Amino acid sequence: MITTIDDVFDVYGTLEELEQFTNIVNSWDLNAVKELPDYMKTCFFALYNAVNEMTYNILTRDGVFVLPYLKKAVIFQSYNHFRCKSVEKP
Repeated sequence: MITTIDDVFDVYGTLEELEQFTNIVNSWDLNAVKELPDYMKTCFFALYNAVNEMTYNILTRDGVFVLPYLKKAVIFQSYNHFRCKSVEKP
């Protein structure tokens, strides 16, 4: 999944689309996804579902609710990736 999202940032996304994707990841808002191109919707839903599945598994196994921490890690990675790409693209 990380490779796919990396490819979206490196190859497919325009600067505007990448900024929009990053903002939606930051908000973690499913309603905002409708604004994304279809290929980015797929990436976001895969990411959203994977993070929520990990959260569920950890909660049921260990009794620890890790969603805020996982979201923070995802947001940090998304922001850093966007920041790097916005510097590279004219």
